[in-house]
Amino acid sequence: MTVETEREARPGRVVGLALSTMALGAGMAAARYLLDRVQHSRVFLPDRFPNGIWNPGAFGLPAEDHWFSTQDGMRLHGWWVPHPKARGTLLYCHGNTGSIAHRIGVFSKLWSLETNLFAFDYRGYGRSTGQPTEEGLYLDVRAAYDHLTRHLGCRSEEILLFGHSLGGAVAIDCALDRRMAGLVAQATFTHIRDAARAMFPTLPIHLAARRQFRSVDKVANLSLPKLFIHGESDEAVPLQLGRKLYESASEPKDFYLVRRGGHNDLHIYGGRRYLRRLSRFRDRCLKQARRS
Repeated sequence: MTVETEREARPGRVVGLALSTMALGAGMAAARYLLDRVQHSRVFLPDRFPNGIWNPGAFGLPAEDHWFSTQDGMRLHGWWVPHPKARGTLLYCHGNTGSIAHRIGVFSKLWSLETNLFAFDYRGYGRSTGQPTEEGLYLDVRAAYDHLTRHLGCRSEEILLFGHSLGGAVAIDCALDRRMAGLVAQATFTHIRDAARAMFPTLPIHLAARRQFRSVDKVANLSLPKLFIHGESDEAVPLQLGRKLYESASEPKDFYLVRRGGHNDLHIYGGRRYLRRLSRFRDRCLKQARRS
C-alpha cells in the first residue's frame, strides 16, 4: 500500500483545484454565452426583403422609398408617406419582429390621422444593411430623425416619435437628445430584464441580459409631452410594465388603456377611440410646440 505524504499530495490537489476552477469558469462562460445568444435571438427577430408586403401603394399608401446612412456607415431603408393635409409628422419605430413590410395595416390607420408618416427599418431588418444591436438601433433612429429634418424639410417642432414595443425603447432614447413635439410609447416595457423575466419565467435569460433598453431610467428625464398606450391583455409585455414605465415618467404624461387589447392589435380593439386619442394628443403637442 502506498502512503501519500502531505508534501507529495499538495501539488496534485493544487493542480486539481486549478483545473476544477478553470473548468467551472469555462462552463460559466459557455453558459453565459449560450444565454446571451438565446437573448439575442429573442430580442431581435428581423425579417428580410422580399418577405412581407413591399407595395404599400396597392393599399392606398403613397409611399416613397428613401435610403439614408447612419453615423457608423449602415445604409437604412424607409418609407416616406406624405399627406396632402398633413398636421405634423410621425416618425415610426417598429417592434423587434418582422419589418415595415409587415405593418401596412398600422400605417394605414396612422396615415388616416392626416399626418405625414416616416417608417424605417433598423439595421438587419427589411432592406437595411447590417446586424441589429442595442447601440445600433439608437444610431438608426437618430439617422432617421436627421433624414426627416435635413432632407425632407420637416421641422423638429412638428415631429412626433411613435414607438411600438421595442421601438418605444428606441424612441425614448432618441428623445433624450433630439427635439420633437411629443412621444408615443405603445406596448413598451421598462427594462429588457423585466420583459425577459415576464416572457420566459423558466429561463434565466434576464441574468445574462447584455442588452438593457433601460427606458425606466430615461423617461424621468424627458420633459416633452408623452402618451403611453397599453393593451389590457398584452400577452408579450404585461400591463404592469407599461404602468410602471408611465409612473416613472416625468410630467406632462398620459396613459391610455385599450380594453381587451393585446400586443399588436391596439389599433383594432381601440378602433375610433384609439384614433381620436392619438389625434387629440398630436394636436395638443403641436399647439404647445408652437408656443414654445
